[in-house]
Amino acid sequence: MYTVTLPISFLLLAVVYAGKDKPIFSEEINEIIQQVHDECKGKTGTIEEDIANCENGIFKEDQKLKCYMFCLLEEASLVDENDMVDYDMMFSMIPEPYNERYQKTILACKHEDTMDKDKCQRAFDVHRCSYKVDPDMYFLL
Repeated sequence: MYTVTLPISFLLLAVVYAGKDKPIFSEEINEIIQQVHDECKGKTGTIEEDIANCENGIFKEDQKLKCYMFCLLEEASLVDENDMVDYDMMFSMIPEPYNERYQKTILACKHEDTMDKDKCQRAFDVHRCSYKVDPDMYFLL
């Protein structure tokens, strides 16, 4: 297997912009998104239905789905060697038109990322909280 290093700015743009209307990307960007999706899906064994359901607020309590969410962070190089999310890096890469809204949502949910949980549960809890704070913004690759 190989690791795809995804340009952070468009990954975050995908997460921030989409809401219920997914953005239209170039063929090249769609290929990279598909590679990251396939890589994380393959690593974790999660299923498409569980991923798609998150965009409708249905967050299945499934370890595979939780680890899929963490895998996306890893593939985007947003975690350090201790599996801690680098929020400063994440915020610095958000395109300006979406920066304030995205930061507001993540800052409202960052408290879910605590060391008393495993890395997959932390990612899942932040995702679920993000949906609750701003469901129109939420998007999962």
